[in-house]
Amino acid sequence: MYEEKSTQSGYVVDVFECLPLVADVRHCAERHHDIELAAAGNPVVEATITTGYTTVEFVVRTMDADEISNLFERLFPIQRSLTGDGNRRSLDILSEVTPLNRTEVPAGTSVYDWTVPPEWNVDEAWIRDGSGETVVDVATNTLHLVNYSVPMEATLSFDELEPHLYTLPEMVDTIPYRTSYYERDWGFCLRQNTFDEMDRDETYEVRIDAELDEEGSLTYADARVEGKSEREYVLSTYCCHPSMANDNLSGLILATLLFERIRQSDPYHSYRLIIVPETIGAIAYLHDHERAMKSVDGGYVVTTTAGPGSFGYKESFRGDHPVDTAARLALDSYDYDQYDFAPTGSDERQYSTPGFRIPTGSITKDKYYEYDAYHTSEDDLSFVSADALERTLEIYWDAIQYLEMDRVYTRRQPHCEFKLDRHDLHPTTGGQKHQPAHLGDESHSEHDYGDDETVTTGDVQDGINWLMFGCDGETSLFALAEQSGLSVLTLFRAAQALQDADLIVPVEVS
Repeated sequence: MYEEKSTQSGYVVDVFECLPLVADVRHCAERHHDIELAAAGNPVVEATITTGYTTVEFVVRTMDADEISNLFERLFPIQRSLTGDGNRRSLDILSEVTPLNRTEVPAGTSVYDWTVPPEWNVDEAWIRDGSGETVVDVATNTLHLVNYSVPMEATLSFDELEPHLYTLPEMVDTIPYRTSYYERDWGFCLRQNTFDEMDRDETYEVRIDAELDEEGSLTYADARVEGKSEREYVLSTYCCHPSMANDNLSGLILATLLFERIRQSDPYHSYRLIIVPETIGAIAYLHDHERAMKSVDGGYVVTTTAGPGSFGYKESFRGDHPVDTAARLALDSYDYDQYDFAPTGSDERQYSTPGFRIPTGSITKDKYYEYDAYHTSEDDLSFVSADALERTLEIYWDAIQYLEMDRVYTRRQPHCEFKLDRHDLHPTTGGQKHQPAHLGDESHSEHDYGDDETVTTGDVQDGINWLMFGCDGETSLFALAEQSGLSVLTLFRAAQALQDADLIVPVEVS
């Protein structure tokens, strides 16, 4: 939640359910927690948290920057597409981070208005001039070949070859990214400098050793962790882009790391990780899991998360859904770009359609469309950094923890206030609340009104008052925070105190 990220020992736990909370050490200290943290080194962080309520110990497994960089380096050269062995190899690597279930959808399968295309794999693809010198070769950069190019072997004049060549005249040393998924064609992408150097009177040998297998399949992966509540959120990312680091290796890596952290944390809500080729993969997944996905509450499409530029948030079609609130709270201490919803971009297009209406947002760092290197060879490993990905990961983690705290409670009995001192929730001495002469230079919210046996800090007392009013079985903590002006964390702490006293109960527990 802070611009300067703390060390590994900055993880803090929900002291009631052993769930890591949004607050880091400084945030927690502001609320009078006594904290003792011990880092045991990567990839494991051990911590002991002591508060006025209880003490817990927990372990969080993490990846350090070197390990994240290694994932980038292993995944970057792989030829990915809508289908093919490159996608499977990428999922093999990601399965080392978190367990994944894999599904193969046969080519030719109808999924709503779409049909799964033949499986595409390529062994080699190049252009050579008359002297045998290589002009372009997909072995040096996967972007050189138009994705889903059909097999081709011919000797062509420059005039015959030119319609199949793609460049960026305004970025002369950059390879563009182009596809021809559903129109049978072929082509090569090359730097404008290379194109300009080609002899117009020369003949060129072209070879594309590719296969479009009608008996093949489209591969996607998913994983799910069951929570205690009836709510489920999705983390969706796409695996179809070849060698581009921000779009979308960064999303693949971050979503997998984030889900693994959630999986270890015994979450309150349920979470589903979805890794699909963009568009057709999301459509196939929704088709295969239609009933389950119609019950999903919301989620995030994880994309473009590790660039050098600014953070951003593209809101869901609702704009005010809990996923939007959680993301904005997580980004609150950062300068970030706000993007309104539009039915363009990534797989929010599929999740938001009338049959599903799943609100999905995206927290980004150099959002797609917004940076010059987008869909070019300049979106390489030098454009991204493990540090940038880690910072975005922490923001996503904060957003998840806000979602974890957004709960709905009902009172055991709804009539009037509880006699709080009977439950050690109120000081036995009255008359001192909000009294300037008693508080001195201390604020009401920070002041401890009682002893160690009583929940008496002013902010929690205020939260308890609002919860006695608001625990009606319908009002969420997000809604109550907006109405009261109290933080979600303060209300959550107050709710846990009331729940420990058996005065309120969550209503979403299945």
